Amino acid sequence: MKILYVGKDKNSYEILNEVASLSQSEVIMVESLEDAKNYITTNRDIHGIIASPKVDNLPSLQLLSILKRDENLKDIPFIILGEDITKEDIEYYKAMGVTEVFEIPFNPLEVFLILTAALKDAKGEEVVKQILHEAKKDKSLFMKILELIKKLFGIKSE
Repeated sequence: MKILYVGKDKNSYEILNEVASLSQSEVIMVESLEDAKNYITTNRDIHGIIASPKVDNLPSLQLLSILKRDENLKDIPFIILGEDITKEDIEYYKAMGVTEVFEIPFNPLEVFLILTAALKDAKGEEVVKQILHEAKKDKSLFMKILELIKKLFGIKSE
């Protein structure tokens, strides 16, 4: 699965990318709306967008309007991830068609669960199964999750 992260918060990007890698997915970071617009118009294999509310003082909802106008992109989940989000902000974003709104600090697993559920609702379970590469069911996946949890809580590996 390919997810576009639009924003400048490198910590959020790293956490999202770390969790995405558990399912052999990737998060691509772009730091400007112009770069994001170029990316989504030239790369049709994107499966979700996670964006800061504003990027370079411009509303990231500009990207959502591009998605909604394009038949091939209209079902891509769009998640807002920001700080100091009010109840009114959430209501506004939802009314504009945003899939979900998360406030920093956030639970990265919840972000991916919402993103996957939205894809499943829009495109069907079989499509999502094809998009997600099945992680190997062995100790290496468990070890990756354990390392991620340690990293999130600042516990050093032995």
